[in-house]
This record gives sequence, structure tokens and C-alpha cells, in this order.
Amino acid sequence: MTRFHDPRLPDILRHMRWSALPERYVLAGIDPREAAVVIRLLGGLRARLWQLFVAPDTITFIVPENDWRNISPAFPRARVERPYRVVSFEVDLPPDLSGFLAVISNALAAEAVPIIAISGFSRDHLLLREADLDRALAALDALVSSAATEE
Repeated sequence: MTRFHDPRLPDILRHMRWSALPERYVLAGIDPREAAVVIRLLGGLRARLWQLFVAPDTITFIVPENDWRNISPAFPRARVERPYRVVSFEVDLPPDLSGFLAVISNALAAEAVPIIAISGFSRDHLLLREADLDRALAALDALVSSAATEE
């Protein structure tokens, strides 16, 4: 039996829904000295989900392959990993909820599915290798089933 420190978590897990976005995604690492080019290209992104994360050592893009094809010529030295898929959780999460991603990541880790967490204002998403998608979805199904039996 799983122990939840946040009393809202079991109910959230029991009613959790998710979807795998149909697009293939690219994870790209760009030299931070190219920030001006990155900023110039942001207006051209049309995807429904993408992320830009700026850190001192790397600018990280998570974008659909179609968008990456359009902007990749500007970054010939980018480090690129593909293909990835995005799983989006279709539940608004309270900002003070604890343990949601821990439970999700533990269930996926038990199936040897590596993830990259993408958190939005009220919803979480996972970036995972396309080759792992079926195992990840099966693990999420099992997680919801087990949460339902713990009522």
C-alpha cells in the first residue's frame, strides 16, 4: 500500500486522466551565447506545447520535430535527442500539492521508463522517449487501478 502525505493525492490519482500528444518532440541543448537567436525565433513557434528553459550552461528547447526542423539551421552545434513524446495530465493540480510527480515518477521508474518532467501553472506533463511510450501508458493505467483499490 502506498503512503500519501498529502490527503488529496489518492483522490487525484483515482480520477487522473492523461493523453499522449500525437506529435514527436525534440530535446535540444543550445549554447547560452546564442540567446539572442533563440529569442528572435520564439515568435515563429506554433506548437500547442513547447518549453524553453534557460540556465547558465545550456538553453534547453523542447519542441515538436516540425518546429525544430524550421529553426534547427540556426543552431548547427545544438545537442539533439529524439524522438520524444509528451504525456499530459488532464487534471488541474493545486500549487501546494505534494507528491504527485513523486508517485508518477516512481511508477515509471519501476518500469525503467526515464522521464523529463515539464510543469506548467496548474498541469504537469512528461517528456519521454517514444520507444517507452507504451510501457509508460501501461504503468499509468496500473497506477490508477491500484489507487482505485486503495479507497
